[in-house]
Amino acid sequence: MSVLCIGSAVIDITACPVEASVTWKEKQRISDIRILPGGDAVNQSVRLAALGVDVALCGCVGDDQNGQLLADALRNRSVDTRFLRRKTDFQTTASLILVNGVGERHTFSVKGAHSTLAKEDLPDEFPADCQAISLASLFSMTSLEQDCLEGYLKQAKKNGILVFADLASDKLGQGLPGIRSFLPYIDYFLPSLYDALPMTGTNDAESAAKVYHDLGARHVIIKCGEKGCFCLDDAFSGWIPAIPVKPVDTTGAGDCMVAVFLARILAGDHFADACRYACAAASYSTLFMGASQVELSDRKIREFIETQTLRTP
Repeated sequence: MSVLCIGSAVIDITACPVEASVTWKEKQRISDIRILPGGDAVNQSVRLAALGVDVALCGCVGDDQNGQLLADALRNRSVDTRFLRRKTDFQTTASLILVNGVGERHTFSVKGAHSTLAKEDLPDEFPADCQAISLASLFSMTSLEQDCLEGYLKQAKKNGILVFADLASDKLGQGLPGIRSFLPYIDYFLPSLYDALPMTGTNDAESAAKVYHDLGARHVIIKCGEKGCFCLDDAFSGWIPAIPVKPVDTTGAGDCMVAVFLARILAGDHFADACRYACAAASYSTLFMGASQVELSDRKIREFIETQTLRTP
């Protein structure tokens, strides 16, 4: 097992196209409704497995039909589920995602088992062949973060394991103090601009990245959606543009970027090259419904990059 993804596991119910509620009728027909695996850790795991990375998921689901559905879907996509925990007193977290005609989304969710991830749910020891862990995402596993995550990351660093992390929304209003102690142990930190600006009190991606880097994160990538990403480490600072597309659904694009970036770093790519490739993969992922329904492959991503390059005057 090369990568251990730790974090949220959710069932997504996606509907498209659903426009503003002022246009709703009592009954109306739309083009697509799907029940799909979702949640940051699930999305990343599925993308990594599709790229040929040996990946396991550590997360929590309920002991219910949705939990079984999610576990079966993960196994069918070649994700190792030995660390997927079933919680008898909780339902599997579910999200209702309404996507409009230009790929923008509104998400409604219920609190469920995914938020109960705790110390006892983690593997007792890191698997011997573990090269990296991905925290997907900080602020989505409150008990773990408060009780033991810093010690867990410290042990990962002692074992020579790379640490990747991104952010969920800061629902408890913890702000920067909520993650500050983790940053020195994070090799690659990939928050979105939407989450980074209010947390750091800055007005742009460059300033936000500097805050995180100064607090110890070795490499910082601020995900900026259709604009691409801003990257910062000791040797490189600059913007990596996204490939412009007309999105069908942007759900999971950030998770796709994290997973593809992680895969390319493990493959030996330079920091900026991995960012460039991951940005392209994220753009490609928005051309399809759902966070991870359509499988990515290195061939598909490279064909997409080549096609878009040829179209650029």
